[in-house]
Amino acid sequence: MFGRRRRAAAVEIRTDREVYRPGDTVRARVRLTPGTDLPDPEIVVALLHADSISESGSSWTDSWAVDGRYVFQGRSLRAGEAVEVEVDLRVPDRSLPFPDVDDDPLVDDPEDYRYEILRSEVWGAPTSIGKALRSEWFVQVIAPGTDERAAITVLAVGGPAEAATEPRGDSDRLARITLDGLPQRSVPAGATVTGRLRVDARTELDARALRVDLVLVETQGDRVLTAERKASTTVSGPARLTPGAPRDLAFSLTLPPDLTPSITTESWAISWVLFGVVDLPRREDAVGKRMLPVHDPRA
Repeated sequence: MFGRRRRAAAVEIRTDREVYRPGDTVRARVRLTPGTDLPDPEIVVALLHADSISESGSSWTDSWAVDGRYVFQGRSLRAGEAVEVEVDLRVPDRSLPFPDVDDDPLVDDPEDYRYEILRSEVWGAPTSIGKALRSEWFVQVIAPGTDERAAITVLAVGGPAEAATEPRGDSDRLARITLDGLPQRSVPAGATVTGRLRVDARTELDARALRVDLVLVETQGDRVLTAERKASTTVSGPARLTPGAPRDLAFSLTLPPDLTPSITTESWAISWVLFGVVDLPRREDAVGKRMLPVHDPRA
């Protein structure tokens, strides 16, 4: 239950559960107690999505309703008299990618709150809370002088993984580094990922170690907002690498259980990336990277 009292009204919001998949229905029960008489009030219960970005000490949030209903229409509400209503709100069943649809209203009825919602807005990335980026969902009640929200979680469902490993920077001139044998679909937070690190040196290299790192990467357009290592495993200690003698090494990496899901929105993304690293002293490391999509284990 969520709620706090304001001068205009006290609002309590209950949902039938806390976690939903795309396409599910949120059954919201709202109890409203006006603080003053409300003759013919306009009250809305809506499903709200919000994107937030924090960067360089500043932040902004963009939020929009993806479903909603007018409630208590045609009724005058008296101060102190509690009223209740139950509303079904549909979680959009498309999470990725941003839809290419016409900007028509969701319904063709000006008396329906959904007439104010454009079809291109009936979308939103699943819940994911990064360091700089946040995608969140709420049940919202808007009444005169009152705006209350109860948070819910919309799960990121599993999806296919990218197959190719990419070099980073000038790494390819030092060694060809690939990560193979990984899961072909997204993995849940907390899972143990196994695979093979292959290092094919193009010149002689004296490495301090060979590692596989898991890095949180948050991007807005072409800009990287966050690049933070969250887990790592050492695959080999000091090693001399020579051309024509590639190393194939098995690895196992347990993901932290609190990883936020990978998501892609219209303009930004939260990604999990595996880096195969040749740790080189006194020079830039040779690195190959591969995406590792992560979903909520509840999905």
